[in-house]
Amino acid sequence: MALEMEIKDLIVFSDSDLLVHQTLKEWITRDSKILPYHCNLLDLANKFRSLEFMHIPRARNVFADALATLSSMIQHPDELVIEPIQIQLQEKPAYCLVMKKSSNGRPWYNDIKEFLKIGSYPPGTDMTAKRLLRRLSSKFFLNGEVVYKRTPNLGFLRCVDEDEADYLMKEVHSGVCGSHMS
Repeated sequence: MALEMEIKDLIVFSDSDLLVHQTLKEWITRDSKILPYHCNLLDLANKFRSLEFMHIPRARNVFADALATLSSMIQHPDELVIEPIQIQLQEKPAYCLVMKKSSNGRPWYNDIKEFLKIGSYPPGTDMTAKRLLRRLSSKFFLNGEVVYKRTPNLGFLRCVDEDEADYLMKEVHSGVCGSHMS
């Protein structure tokens, strides 16, 4: 894609220490399965005026983690050429695009909470929605009546409904939280 856009200077960020060191010729590529990719990469590298590789630890690169997850969902043919995944950047985070006011007065996480509490599905739920609810629920846990979302970098995030969110935002913006919010 960078070549199609006629980019001449490129910085590549990778969470693969192995890839970075092999490309910089600091380490030798011995794996016969990786060798064709490595040769192709070196050929492509010659088409840029300057090309720099930087290693970013996986724990600090959420975007690379998301790409790896997407890549693992695609069936790759047994060929050397793998088509690039097209990515569209959104103007704002995805969770802001899907949040809408609940018409039934229940919080957005109600189905997850009920599943965690008693293991039941909402009435009329099909198999696909049940599978989605099970997968989503694995990222949350229930402590009493409070639902928390597990995150790798931020620990546990408390799930709040619309009224709680409004209250918290007013508290934060009024300065009540003081230095805790800096």
